[in-house]
Amino acid sequence: MTPAGTFWLWFDKNRTKFYAIKEVYDQKLYLELQTKLREFHPQLTFQIGGKLDTPIRSLTISANGVITNFGKVEELVNSAPIFQNWDVIAFKPADGFGIKVNVAGIIFDPKKLKFIPIELVEFPDVNAIRIYMSEYEEKREELFQIGLIALLEACLGEKIAATQINYVDIKSYPESPEEYQMSEEFILLEDYIEYRRDQIRCN
Repeated sequence: MTPAGTFWLWFDKNRTKFYAIKEVYDQKLYLELQTKLREFHPQLTFQIGGKLDTPIRSLTISANGVITNFGKVEELVNSAPIFQNWDVIAFKPADGFGIKVNVAGIIFDPKKLKFIPIELVEFPDVNAIRIYMSEYEEKREELFQIGLIALLEACLGEKIAATQINYVDIKSYPESPEEYQMSEEFILLEDYIEYRRDQIRCN
């Protein structure tokens, strides 16, 4: 049996207790499932969605945005059998731009952010953006980067966020009036991604 088959055989035997998880942070059950998933690949993670007592719950397998692990996510999900009361999903899906992300008390609200594309002349196929967030503090750069990545995944979905946005930096405000005028509302980021897809295809 393949490593993927071994994982799904184990999940099939235990899926009833995971279906019954009531709390998002049911630490014991989550640790049990995470430990077993890491036997298949040490860097994959998961989310359980859907509410208790609904017909279907979801098991989302995630690469944590690491593109080199996308193939392992697809391998595992594509080998999943059909389970009663469960949907198995590859990659964290998009929740849209109405969601907010909280990282260590920092609230990332798409409606309060702006962005501007960064042109990288030597790398014309790379999508780079700068995000403006008034709360940004350089001394907490790492937390802000973590929050932005989580926000991009939540708004766009894990796969699009990882493959269509190659570089992100962050500032409090634009440094010049021209930069401010060129900036766009963050909620228009999907339109920019679509524009860049068309632009790259035509080059």
